[in-house]
Amino acid sequence: MSMREVTRAKRNRVVQTALRMFAEKGFDQVSVDDIIRESGISKGTFYHYFSGKDEIVLALAEEQKAVIDAWNDRKPMAVKSLEGHVNRLFLDLASNLVPYRELVRSLFALAAQQPRIREKQKEWFDHLYQSLLRWLPDKGKAELAVSVYVGALLVWSMGGKDDLENLVRRRLAGLWDGLRHSGPESPFIVEAPAGRTMRVAVIGGGLAGLTAASYLCASPEITGVLYERSPQLGGRAFTYERSGFTLNYGAHAIYGIDRHAISRVERELNLSFASKPVDKRGVMYAKNGRIAEAPLDFVNLVKTDLLNTRQKMRFAGEIAAIIAQIHHVRKYPTLGDYLAESDADEEVKELWEHLVCTNFFIAPEDARKVPGAVISDYYQNLFVSGKPVNYILGSWAVITNQLRQKIEDSGRFAIRLKQAVESVRYENGQYVLATKEGEETFDRVVFAMPVQQVAKLLKGTPWEPFLAPYETNTATEVMVYDVGLNRVVARPFSYISDMDRKMFITDVSATDETLIPSHGQLLQGIAYLQSEGFADEEERKAYLDDRLADMESLFDRYYPGWREAAEVKRVSKRAMVQSVKHVEGNRMLPVQLESVPFYFCGDGCEGKGELAERAFSSAREAARRLLSELERPRDAVAAHK
Repeated sequence: MSMREVTRAKRNRVVQTALRMFAEKGFDQVSVDDIIRESGISKGTFYHYFSGKDEIVLALAEEQKAVIDAWNDRKPMAVKSLEGHVNRLFLDLASNLVPYRELVRSLFALAAQQPRIREKQKEWFDHLYQSLLRWLPDKGKAELAVSVYVGALLVWSMGGKDDLENLVRRRLAGLWDGLRHSGPESPFIVEAPAGRTMRVAVIGGGLAGLTAASYLCASPEITGVLYERSPQLGGRAFTYERSGFTLNYGAHAIYGIDRHAISRVERELNLSFASKPVDKRGVMYAKNGRIAEAPLDFVNLVKTDLLNTRQKMRFAGEIAAIIAQIHHVRKYPTLGDYLAESDADEEVKELWEHLVCTNFFIAPEDARKVPGAVISDYYQNLFVSGKPVNYILGSWAVITNQLRQKIEDSGRFAIRLKQAVESVRYENGQYVLATKEGEETFDRVVFAMPVQQVAKLLKGTPWEPFLAPYETNTATEVMVYDVGLNRVVARPFSYISDMDRKMFITDVSATDETLIPSHGQLLQGIAYLQSEGFADEEERKAYLDDRLADMESLFDRYYPGWREAAEVKRVSKRAMVQSVKHVEGNRMLPVQLESVPFYFCGDGCEGKGELAERAFSSAREAARRLLSELERPRDAVAAHK
């Protein structure tokens, strides 16, 4: 045995002796001399290892960290149940502490009195939290789990009647029951201090800006202005009517509506709208000239011809792992990295790529660049949804009109259409916004516009350097081809995705009949676009013309007679459907950015979900944070500036 090992063994013997004595007699009843005498060491040796008996208490924390590390080293493939895995950790931690009730109580007491011990205790709990985040990647849930465990320790150490393991079991059961059955988070409401008011500017009248302004205008302490540079509200969710057809500049399909941020917004803002699910049996994929059911659920997965029996079992296993949040893709930087190391057949890999194309509205080459954790979170939410794809009946206008009405009815917010904000500066304690109509001052500013536009607007200001990392973000662009027909020419399915040509057609009117005149039909074609690799603009134009011809040939194949029945045709060759592609190399803008005194929201910001869901969720969060400022002391609010 080496000298270092001998030293470590001697130190451990002192620790174990002291812990045994603390457990038997109580921390306060054991002196350093008692420990020295019982351990058979000299006083010099003791103080070589420890500064005092208080430090020995920290050995408990080190033992807990060792238990956490051993648990964290398990491979995802060996974990059958996320809930069982997390429960195993807390029960092992509790079992480790059972002999030391009095000592645990002393640890809490000493932490309140001594900064060094308090810091070590904090490191222990932080280590537990960070380890949980690896398996339970939701900060709120991980914090709640740690709080449940620490609370159980405190109750038990103070003389609780239950033994520790039973107490932890009961509290964990309550935790999981609450997580499984909890509804959308309700807003935290606190009455604002009397006399405080705030004037807020919201720049951008799309889904995010309208949502943020609707939350803010409900507070009697807030007044403000919503600026929109276009002649209408809605942004890319703009809707208009032509020849009796309602057309959307952006699909009004909602993925996982029962778990979508819009459901929370609907309840909290008292909105009223209906939705209808897409018939999953009418969703088809075409490949190599053959049509098969899209594997959106286990029924279609069994029926589809896209995969053989073995491949179906593999894909079903991957879906189950996603639902259990233990799928390997979470650990990989991108989908491409995961697929490169996966031993799955090429058909399974292609299906993953195509699913990501469809749900993230991006080209195949970009699908492989989507971060693994983003894919895992998105599909875990979607696969457990009871309503995977729904359409908002009547289009986005049903929602945007209600949001506008709510803002106008409040009497506290003005809506300024066709007024682009041209500059922002800080002056005399307020933010000055300049438009062609003049200047106005505000206490707070919410940017609800594409992040690239935010970076451009803040050029030349003190905040420019902090926005620089986001100005090169690339947007998601697709070709959109809307066709309104005066009759139903064919209805073989509600959705057909051509996996070979990377485009799809949706029979929108099959799900939402409110968009068409009597006996009509509304089709929408989407083609994923290559975003780079062109020698010049002429080459790009030729490419777009070819994609348009491919789309029309797809209409010809599945909806013969559409040309003769066409009443309305609209082509957007490069329609922006998302201001920031959620791919490696792009960075989502936080709702609040360090050293920048503004709030940000939109589909290019951090938030729950993808596409429109992130606009709703980030707007709600931005409004929540801004409203919370009214609850703070005045000096804390002033420090924001």
